[in-house]
Amino acid sequence: MSVAVVVAVVVAVSALWGAGVASDGPVPRPGGSAVVSAQHQSSTTGPDDDAAPGPDTLRGLLAAMTGSATADPLDLAPGSLLVDREGEDDLTLSWALLDTDDGRWTGSADAATTRFEAESTIKAWLAADTLRAAAQAGRPVTADQRADISAAVRASDDDAAERLYRALGRDASTARLDEECGVEVSTSRPGWWSYTQITALDAARILACVRDRAPEWPGGDVLLADLDAVTPDGRSGVRPALPGVVAEKNGWTLIDC
Repeated sequence: MSVAVVVAVVVAVSALWGAGVASDGPVPRPGGSAVVSAQHQSSTTGPDDDAAPGPDTLRGLLAAMTGSATADPLDLAPGSLLVDREGEDDLTLSWALLDTDDGRWTGSADAATTRFEAESTIKAWLAADTLRAAAQAGRPVTADQRADISAAVRASDDDAAERLYRALGRDASTARLDEECGVEVSTSRPGWWSYTQITALDAARILACVRDRAPEWPGGDVLLADLDAVTPDGRSGVRPALPGVVAEKNGWTLIDC
């Protein structure tokens, strides 16, 4: 039997929030059938007067995720709160909630230790690293690169992501996450971007880094717009609970069992 399982990561920011960034990184467990919503997901948000109402504090976001609210959710020790979904009693999640203002975070007990394949969430970084490389070389992003970034981010085009990955030196790009974002990743299969190994906390930090660093590089604002324009079949996770403009990135893993 083939079971589609999901790794989802959301990085969300709103000018309304005093605390900064939130991330939800559900990860599949052996024996589980699915994880929250669909695919690997990364999100950044900003104010939008036309958007549907959502939580205006990290406390409100955590309540939307877990059904519980505290005065300061980031004071909770990892593992203090469970995230579940109605009708999915066997669902097990790995998730992290990160405040980029001061680096505090909370999440599941294994949010900083258990690694899984990043799958298509890593495409946001490959896109950002392409912009970094252009800036470092003192040249604009080419039309072909711009098209590949848009296709990889908006439609999760694997061939486009592969071209970016190869041009960046394959695993040299994911290794640069340590220098550029302070996130050290590993891989279970060298030469394959999809097998980059990350934790839920890593995922939150990577997407927060993309959000913060992209504007420094040529085409960064366009990349953030791409992340806000993911095709409808790739939208999932806590997005409906978020205020303002939400950008995201998702990815599926199919496991035969």
